[in-house]
Amino acid sequence: MSVLIDKNSRVVIQGIAGNFGKFSARDLKAYGTQVVAGVAQGKNLKEVDGIAVFPDIRTACRETKADAIITYVPAIVAFDAILDACEAGCKVIVYPGDGLPVQDAIEVRAAASANGAVIIGPNTPGIISPGKAKLGFMPSFCFLEGRLGVISRSGSLSYEAAFRLTSQGIGQSTVIGIGGDPVKGLNAAEAVALLHADPDTDAILYLGEIGGNDEYAVARYAAQADAKPTAALIIGKSAPPGKKMGHAAAMVGSHADSQAAKVAALRQANVTVADNLASLCSAAQSALAQAAHLQK
Repeated sequence: MSVLIDKNSRVVIQGIAGNFGKFSARDLKAYGTQVVAGVAQGKNLKEVDGIAVFPDIRTACRETKADAIITYVPAIVAFDAILDACEAGCKVIVYPGDGLPVQDAIEVRAAASANGAVIIGPNTPGIISPGKAKLGFMPSFCFLEGRLGVISRSGSLSYEAAFRLTSQGIGQSTVIGIGGDPVKGLNAAEAVALLHADPDTDAILYLGEIGGNDEYAVARYAAQADAKPTAALIIGKSAPPGKKMGHAAAMVGSHADSQAAKVAALRQANVTVADNLASLCSAAQSALAQAAHLQK
């Protein structure tokens, strides 16, 4: 199985009756993802675009043996929705929404851990294993099946980078948008561990930014003797101190939060760090070349 999702994943779309849900149903099915159910609470619907619709997550999972869910609900009710998905047996839960309170994020992480589940998000485009399946709203044409695992804090940067890689013939094994919130369902250290254990991934590309500690976790991983070759791009070089830049966690509060400090830490750990988007593909190719050399 690929990291977290593959052709065998059975997906539920919560909020399938809304505009995002309907779009997602068509988009995921077109990519080949097995969308087996939708959830539309409080609506008397039986199906949407040929997908069976259920009144709640538990019933949907029980009736269809679903094991993954993408949920389009407002942040104010996301806690209950994610908790229900964990307890219903979903092993992969994608919550793309923004504005999830930090305390809620902490508690749903604990619930996921207790139920053997992984939450991707909040504030994420989702996850895709190119050529196999996707659980998110990223544009499919940006991705190409291959051997490079990609982790990104930024949603738009993830598919911008993937498109550049694809244009150069550099395929991806799995691309994970971990999101930019301070408390993530899946953080960089956990995402790296998944890619490290994935036999379909030869090298790793990390797309990071200012603020937070995720980049230092990647550096600690890359410094290990058995780490897979790693490349990175860290954005935010010109970010002014003390000003939030888009993501809740993207702020330079101290020197350690800065782009310069993170680049220095990664390079010290033998990560190939791209100076900008224009040099991203060459950094990724360098990591893949290192992997090929190690496999000989």
